Amino acid sequence: MAKNYFLKLFAGIAIFGMLASCNTTADPTESIPNPDPGVPPPKILEKVSVNNVSQEEYVSTAGILDQAIFKDETSASGASYTATLTYTIGADNKKKDIKTISFVSSSSTSFKYVFDITPDSKGQIYNATCIATNPNAGLSYLSDYTFTYDVTSGKLSKILEKRKEGGISAYNKFIEYAFTYNGENIFQTICSKGILDINGNPNMGTATQSKYSFQNYDNHKSPFSTLPKTYSIVRSLIDPAHFYKASPNNPTSMYIEIPLKPSVNTAQSYSYDNQGYPTVEKNQKVAYTYKNF
Repeated sequence: MAKNYFLKLFAGIAIFGMLASCNTTADPTESIPNPDPGVPPPKILEKVSVNNVSQEEYVSTAGILDQAIFKDETSASGASYTATLTYTIGADNKKKDIKTISFVSSSSTSFKYVFDITPDSKGQIYNATCIATNPNAGLSYLSDYTFTYDVTSGKLSKILEKRKEGGISAYNKFIEYAFTYNGENIFQTICSKGILDINGNPNMGTATQSKYSFQNYDNHKSPFSTLPKTYSIVRSLIDPAHFYKASPNNPTSMYIEIPLKPSVNTAQSYSYDNQGYPTVEKNQKVAYTYKNF
């Protein structure tokens, strides 16, 4: 009796297994593969925060930078600069190259800068002018910039700024920015400030030098590479400590030497998203937020 029971039980299990193996209706979570996410949407940097406090914000339309807001480091009142960009219009009636950038602070005692930019055929800066206005008229100045590119690599090698300061009609001061590279990244910027000679040429014997070293770049994408390179370069003419933002990758250490000031040495360590852009710089507690377009 018991033997017949077990024979019937095993036969039932075998028949059920056969029916199950012939059943083409399977669990959809197992039979349907994960959908292909496709190409991730392009994005542009939207905000940089330190300790959850916004330090830089970028306003864009369809991936085109319109404005940038950042902390006015010269103000003790927590003021901010707003940079507004205008563009040339291409044959397709779309914005093409950056034409002007104006920097206006919310502090009435800070400089206002207006840069007028002439691009070359590649969209790089060919030359530029700047009108820098200060409430103290004696501090205002006019600048003309000449940009030099390496013939072989095409990289920006030098920027020479000639200034007319203090209401003088002739050029009397200069600032030279000289760049060295590690691969495609700006490794060091040497900033020399001095007096022009009677022929209007830089007299390096009068110059003082500041050095901005951006070292040990990673192989990930810089958040600032989502912004126009022209903007990053012009922004750095106000403060050369930002020249690393014109590089495609991220420095993991920086060393800054400015005369009569303590040297600054910082280390950076990043976390990245699945596209290779930093989301967090852990040492300085910097967070990067992006906008898809």
